[in-house]
Amino acid sequence: MSLDATGETLGSRYRSLREVVSDELRDRIVERRLAPGERLVERDLADALDVSRIVVREAIQQLAAEGLVTIMPRRGAQVAPLDAESALNLFEVRISLESLAAGAAAERRTDADLARFDDLVERARAATEAGDAKLAAHLNVEFHQAVVDAARNPLLASIFRSLSGRALQLFRIGQDLDAHGLHHEHVGLMTAIRERDVELARELMRRHVVSSQESALERVRALESGT
Repeated sequence: MSLDATGETLGSRYRSLREVVSDELRDRIVERRLAPGERLVERDLADALDVSRIVVREAIQQLAAEGLVTIMPRRGAQVAPLDAESALNLFEVRISLESLAAGAAAERRTDADLARFDDLVERARAATEAGDAKLAAHLNVEFHQAVVDAARNPLLASIFRSLSGRALQLFRIGQDLDAHGLHHEHVGLMTAIRERDVELARELMRRHVVSSQESALERVRALESGT
């Protein structure tokens, strides 16, 4: 039975069980406690998380839609493999999608969006200084989601959410040691959006995602080669 910090089991929380179990499994995959290629056995997970197999099945289907899990006919589900080609494919999409979103956000952002950016960047800075890399990674992805949300394009937002689990996984794997540089990139992007500089916002986001791509691909290739 899995307990959280309050002593509750996953099955006893008020939130949708599918969401809770999806979050738990996503976290285990991102943190590599469930390794690429590892089988996801519904019965074992249901027992460990104190939920029904139906809930586990729904959570696995959600993670499959995010690209974190592969469902094989007659073989069941397993953690999706992580290789340089799939990582590069994701970044190609992110570069185009998020550059577009940053430009649209510069046109359409509200004061509430700016306040959200400020809060996320400050919390990420504090998490990094406290040595909480896991929280800093989650806040980084949430910042990118906030920029996409500020674009006021529901389709863009929906597409990004479908990629966010994989984006978090790759960010954690290639988490840049230059946290100071990452913070300044976010601040520069926020400034361009605040000043409604559409072209600069697009270009800064493009550079930012390309930089993340380089760090992630280096680490993924190292993992592939066993170094």
